[in-house]
Amino acid sequence: MTAPILVTKLFIPPTRTEIVQRPGLIDRLTDGLDRKLTLLSAPAGFGKTTLVSHWVENLRSNLERDSQSIKVAWLSLDEDDNDPVRFLNYFIVALNQNKGNETDLGRGALSMLQSPQPPPPNTVLISLINDLAAIPEKIIFILDDYHLIEADPVHQALVFLLDNIPPQLHLVIATRQDPPLSLSRLRARDQITELRAADLRFTSSEAADFLNQVMGLNLSSGDIAELETRTEGWIAGLQLAAISMRGYENRANFIKSFTGGHRLVLDFLIEEVLGQQPESIQNFLLQTSILDRMTGLLCDAVRFGNTKSPGSSNGTAFSSQETGQETLKMLDHANLFIVPLDEERRWYRYHHLFGDLLRQRLRQTQPDQLPILQRQASKWCQQNGFIDEAIEYTLRAGDFEQAAGLIGEFVDARWPYTDHIRIRRWLSRLPDEVIVSHPHLCILLALHLNQSGRLDEAEQCLRSVEQILENEHSFGTMSLAEPDLMILRGRAAVTRAGLASYQGDIPGIIRHANQALECLPEHDATWRSLAYDSLGIAYSFMGEVDLAYQAREKGLEASRATGNIYMILFLSLKLVVCLRDQGRLQQALDICHQQQLEIANETWLSQTAIVGWLYTLWGEVLAEINELEEALRLAKMGTQLTERCKDMQLLGSSYLCILRILFSRGDFADAEGVIRNLETIVIENKLSPWIMNQIRAWQARLWLVQGDLDAASQWVEGLDVDIDGELAHVHDFDHVILARIFIAQERLDETFELLQRMFEAAEAGGRISKMVEILILQALAFKAGSNTIQALAKLKRALTLAEPGGFIRTFVDEGQPMASLLYEALNRGISPEYVQRLLAAFPVTAPEEAASTKSQVDQSKLIEPLSEREIEVLQLIAKGLTNQVIATRLVLSPHTIKTHTRNIYSKLAVNNRTQAVDIARTLGILPPI
Repeated sequence: MTAPILVTKLFIPPTRTEIVQRPGLIDRLTDGLDRKLTLLSAPAGFGKTTLVSHWVENLRSNLERDSQSIKVAWLSLDEDDNDPVRFLNYFIVALNQNKGNETDLGRGALSMLQSPQPPPPNTVLISLINDLAAIPEKIIFILDDYHLIEADPVHQALVFLLDNIPPQLHLVIATRQDPPLSLSRLRARDQITELRAADLRFTSSEAADFLNQVMGLNLSSGDIAELETRTEGWIAGLQLAAISMRGYENRANFIKSFTGGHRLVLDFLIEEVLGQQPESIQNFLLQTSILDRMTGLLCDAVRFGNTKSPGSSNGTAFSSQETGQETLKMLDHANLFIVPLDEERRWYRYHHLFGDLLRQRLRQTQPDQLPILQRQASKWCQQNGFIDEAIEYTLRAGDFEQAAGLIGEFVDARWPYTDHIRIRRWLSRLPDEVIVSHPHLCILLALHLNQSGRLDEAEQCLRSVEQILENEHSFGTMSLAEPDLMILRGRAAVTRAGLASYQGDIPGIIRHANQALECLPEHDATWRSLAYDSLGIAYSFMGEVDLAYQAREKGLEASRATGNIYMILFLSLKLVVCLRDQGRLQQALDICHQQQLEIANETWLSQTAIVGWLYTLWGEVLAEINELEEALRLAKMGTQLTERCKDMQLLGSSYLCILRILFSRGDFADAEGVIRNLETIVIENKLSPWIMNQIRAWQARLWLVQGDLDAASQWVEGLDVDIDGELAHVHDFDHVILARIFIAQERLDETFELLQRMFEAAEAGGRISKMVEILILQALAFKAGSNTIQALAKLKRALTLAEPGGFIRTFVDEGQPMASLLYEALNRGISPEYVQRLLAAFPVTAPEEAASTKSQVDQSKLIEPLSEREIEVLQLIAKGLTNQVIATRLVLSPHTIKTHTRNIYSKLAVNNRTQAVDIARTLGILPPI
């Protein structure tokens, strides 16, 4: 007698009216119809059923539109379907649910199944396959929830079906774990399409559509990104979060607190995942949940201590007798919220929300085991060279003394190769009394506090070390030998020099840096390199760029001797700063490019603040040679890195670089925004005063270029700089802005005096870039005073110094007054090729200016008047521009310019450019000289 059929098992689940459209996945499913099998294998809650039902709906509507026919059969499986007779019975009934079938598919097969002694499944399938091969239509058969099938006879029946499947049938399987269906053979023959968790999880845009369109939450992009990160695109997690937060006014706070311990997520994971596992696997999951990442041997060490776990003895799946690696493979195969981290599937981690749940359950059920498991994880990591992870587990276990020792070893071996944020985080988790008892860590903490702008805390931390180092050979419970004390004193002096540099204390920097070099042995190359860099900072503050270069070069040599990649990059960039100041722009660019190539081989460096500074510094140098688009791209990429890494010193320097680029581009509104951000950072983090001085000076220059002389003049009144005394190089930027304002205020005598003193200091220090800028300002000041001869003399020297380096924006950023002066220089044959290159970089003359000039032209004495375009060309000829430059300025071809020039000669009755200009001035078409 045939068992009754539950027809709801055969219904295709309807899709919601509002659903996230996933055209990419729909296309992949459709493209897979030419293969035998489509497999959707992913953990619970990844939307497998919804995707397939939505695909079927789309497929049917498209086929109906194109007047084509396709049949779809659906079978939702349950535990009872492990009976092969029942399974095949439902399979055949599902095939016949399609309306319009001309024959009853599998009638003979059903008769076999209804006999008192049914034949083997393969015999039944042969009859069914023959029937399928005779029909004209294509049938898609979906088996949903196939993970509930555990019976080998059913698996074997499907293997037989897939081996002999006719082209009319395409099988789709949705499951939480891979079925044993010879998948590797199907892959090798390109007979399977696979969609897994990585494919099914929502992308950022899909998460936004789901949360805001489908769930109607109206969340911000930041909240969506945070929630997507926490759920890792897990659709069920997003849905549970959305349902939960509907009752919350402050949804941002809810999202930040959303974890695997949240009630709805907890219920789902416990009921659908954890509760379905054998006790041995539950224990494995709980005990290994303390691991950030795991491999088989690490799992064994955590669970069994130093003893190796025994091998599998009884073959039972998920047995506690199996090794960690075998269990991980089984969990991976079962899609149990485990994420592989490498192609070889040796390393894994748990899905974040699932990991949260497991750790919460472990704390509830086995709280005493937590520190034991963490210590065992730490010990294994130490023995296998994963010191940073060993530190993390030791800290979690609360073994702070041991953690302090490991941090000290780690820093000596790898600092500053590693992520400084991580070191700061470790140090912040150690109790004060532990840090105080470890001098090296105390010095290191002071250094990091200094770099973070927390100067008062850095000072307090460093002072406590120095007081003991000055008087004793013991530190807490440790007794230190004289060589060790010398190293500590040298490192403390390096840190002290860093504090002095923040305060602009030049004598203090030099004193402490030299003391460090006296104390530190040659093999302590990293700290000696930092000492040399401190000297470089001091010499830079003094304006002695050549001495700064020499000091940093020594530091670079020390770093290269030990192969310290981080310090090589750091000091190379400090050399770039020196080269920029020396006017050696191409050499600076070469270093940036070379360092970028080296970073490509050191992936751990790619997301550090120092690389961020490389990009912004590189961008600033590119801006000077007028490659503004690439400059801005690099600078934006760099500032994002320095912002994320929160190295305040490099962040301040990076912001100043992008500020200069924005100014040269004319993006004044964006520049104002950078100034506001940087002001906030300086105030909140107590950055060096020189950064704030530069911010305010930049603001004054922006006011000046935008015509707000009153605001710029107010900056002058509040300027705390003694221009009558010795001019400190640290205030150079203030001084050049001050000179520009003096010129605008027509205070020319003060301008000449200030600039001459600045020039002498810059020349003595070898600062070519500053000399060029000062000479340009001197030329503009003389021009403002109608002294063209002196103006051109200063400009000529500026051009001579600037041309080898390829300077462009230093000239162009001075605007129209500099353009006029360059035209004068061109007329007099001063550096003609370089001047034409500079003039080509200026913006095209504004249309209103040209219109104004044209309206004043009197052509009554000409037989045939010049056209407006011909007058434009004549005006540029009068400025000494070549045809090529004129073509560039007017966005015309050189041939067109030649045609206009011939017409001008004809209408003016002249034979050359000089005659044309002279006649035009005589007739009043051009203004007189």
